[in-house]
Amino acid sequence: MQHDSKQEPTFGLDINVLMAVIVFGSADCRVALARQLACFLADPETPPGEREQVLPVVRRLAVDADPDVRYALAEALVSHETLDNDLFFTIVSDDEDIALPFLSWTPALDTLRMLAILRAGDEARQAVIAMRPDVSAEAADVITRELPLAVNVLLLENPDVGLDPSHFRALYQRFAEDQEMLSRLLARPDLPLILRIAQARRAASSIHQLLTERDWLSSTAAAELVIEAEENAVFEILAEAGPDDLQQAVAFLIDNGMLTPALVVHAACQGAMQVVAECLAGLSGVPLRRVEVLIHARGKVRAVFVRSGLPQSCHWILQAACDVAADEREDGLRLTPDEFGARIIQSLLTRYEAMPLDEQPRNLDVIGRYAGGRTRHLASRLRADLQRAA
Repeated sequence: MQHDSKQEPTFGLDINVLMAVIVFGSADCRVALARQLACFLADPETPPGEREQVLPVVRRLAVDADPDVRYALAEALVSHETLDNDLFFTIVSDDEDIALPFLSWTPALDTLRMLAILRAGDEARQAVIAMRPDVSAEAADVITRELPLAVNVLLLENPDVGLDPSHFRALYQRFAEDQEMLSRLLARPDLPLILRIAQARRAASSIHQLLTERDWLSSTAAAELVIEAEENAVFEILAEAGPDDLQQAVAFLIDNGMLTPALVVHAACQGAMQVVAECLAGLSGVPLRRVEVLIHARGKVRAVFVRSGLPQSCHWILQAACDVAADEREDGLRLTPDEFGARIIQSLLTRYEAMPLDEQPRNLDVIGRYAGGRTRHLASRLRADLQRAA
């Protein structure tokens, strides 16, 4: 009867030999062992039981007195998608020249480990996570709400991270006083419009405080200047907004008492009729689609105007703007703000027999304040002519 030849023990099972290398072997031997064991763990054909057997040896190498051994092990394990928890955090807590490169590239960093490092790690490790391409939403929550400015700057510069409105709100609330961070936020095209509007109000308030504290202008003149600056800034924000953002921004303005009649008239004088439509819809409660239809149907916007609660002094300019918008659509034109404002003036002077004559100078004064540059001059000259004729 023949006996099977005696099989040599597999590499991973001879633990005593491996431990002997750690205890008695040179640094070069331990470096070689670290790389061999990393390959052994990465081999998909390695039985799970043998992985468990060699893990104590790998953990010993992870705390080796020689940093070259620890570096070699971390470098060899950096591409492993799964790693023992103790081994992973041993490497991450090592010296920075070992831990940080490993933390930058390891795919074994899942959300739970990421959160643990963000909450317990130092700023250098937090910064590495902020620069990774796979920052999770939960990690972004922790960074934006709890971590220092420097880490948040790195997160904001990370092109692979998609921040949501709550992250931007946290950043603005925490760091708006820092000019560098504020500039970075305002440069983001995905910054929520409500934050841009809040910043416009904040900046206007700061200007008002400066003007009054230094007595550069009277309190009344300073207030008027600041209100106009705030309205101009908010209008520019609304004019550049997409449909979804515009709806949210207008709702924010209404909720915070910032949607003034002057802002609506400003938009009308510039031909920003989508802004006008959204404002009228928000103020009146009439669906936006219905308001858009009425704006482009001559003489039909009166009912929505009444429901909006806007003062009667706004009516004729809004009516003229709606009629010009209807002409623009019917003729297939795309008017510039100056052209749109000039046609509003033409409509006000020629179309509306029901408009009292004493309304004309006041309406021209409003257009001279809010229309495009060239139209303002035209409105001012016509207003002066009407006053001389009167």
